[in-house]
Amino acid sequence: MIKLGILGSTNGTDLQAIFEAEKTKKLNAKGKCFISNKENSYILKRAKNHGVPAVFINHKNKKRKDFDSEIRLI
Repeated sequence: MIKLGILGSTNGTDLQAIFEAEKTKKLNAKGKCFISNKENSYILKRAKNHGVPAVFINHKNKKRKDFDSEIRLI
């Protein structure tokens, strides 16, 4: 089984499709961590509602390299 880490910043519409595919065994993968650069994005709430860790990482005032490094630590 493939473990997925997903980045998103809005509603997580595709995330819902992933959860549905997991549930029906159409996807040999499992969402393990969800990261957003928007603190109040629905993707974080959607992930938490499914019992999956969801993390906000602020990207403002950071160099892209530093932001990417912070994501890799998760």
